[in-house]
Amino acid sequence: MRSRVRAALVAVSVAVAGVAVEALPASGPQIADAAGCVRVVGGQFDPDGNENYMPTLNQEYVKIRNVCSRRKDLTGWRVNDYGKIHVYRFRSGFHIGAGVTIKLRSGVGTDTAANLYWGRTYGAIWNNTGTERVYLRNASGTTVSTWTV
Repeated sequence: MRSRVRAALVAVSVAVAGVAVEALPASGPQIADAAGCVRVVGGQFDPDGNENYMPTLNQEYVKIRNVCSRRKDLTGWRVNDYGKIHVYRFRSGFHIGAGVTIKLRSGVGTDTAANLYWGRTYGAIWNNTGTERVYLRNASGTTVSTWTV
């Protein structure tokens, strides 16, 4: 009880000084941020056939999983290849559910809870020769996960 009163007095003192304060609980479980929960967990970079063309282009994909127990907002997050030649941006308001794995497919289609589409009608994204790396970056551009083939 004293810690709550103390926190409230500090908030009032700071507010009187003209500084905006966001109320935070004095104790309780901390909610993990999406950066620690959302990871690239695999993918298919070289499917059978010519992935430069549909429908094989959709067999080229990256798998992203939320390993935490709460859904996470990925608004503004992005996925890119090694040279940042290809960049996918998650749409505003996009959330990934707790424990959910999604596939980000290279081609075109209608987004669902399990599949997102990059929107390419021609040309593979992922390099089939040598090493290729997927980068998952948060809204501020910080790399939070990578995966290498």
